[in-house]
Amino acid sequence: MQTAQKLIGLNVKIERTRKGWNQSELAHKLGVEQSYVSKVERGEIAASCERVYEIIQVLGCEHTDIFPDVSELTG
Repeated sequence: MQTAQKLIGLNVKIERTRKGWNQSELAHKLGVEQSYVSKVERGEIAASCERVYEIIQVLGCEHTDIFPDVSELTG
């Protein structure tokens, strides 16, 4: 089990790679630096709820693709 922050980051990376995009492409579409995307994907920083929903919209995926199931989370 992992923290929500790490699982959200991993799921962002999975969906980004499904689109065939690199981190720079996603960053450009979000109007952020590539380093920000990298830190989110590694779970080093927590993206705001607003930013996560923006990522979902840009990636064209469902919120269930990004937000982990409660059973996957640790304290």
